[in-house]
Amino acid sequence: MPIIRVELLPGRTQQQKALYAAEATRLAAEILKCPTESVDVIFTETAPQDWARAGRLYSPAPD
Repeated sequence: MPIIRVELLPGRTQQQKALYAAEATRLAAEILKCPTESVDVIFTETAPQDWARAGRLYSPAPD
């Protein structure tokens, strides 16, 4: 069972995530030669104050 984990900042719509999940599932099933029913896509949204790049937070924690 392939599991595709997508970590992202909040702000994408349900429609965007649904379209991504459908396309990622289709490609995974095609490339990995497995049924689409066996592919899981998990979205994890992380707040900007909990995500850093190059040692700098995207957004400081609210006071």
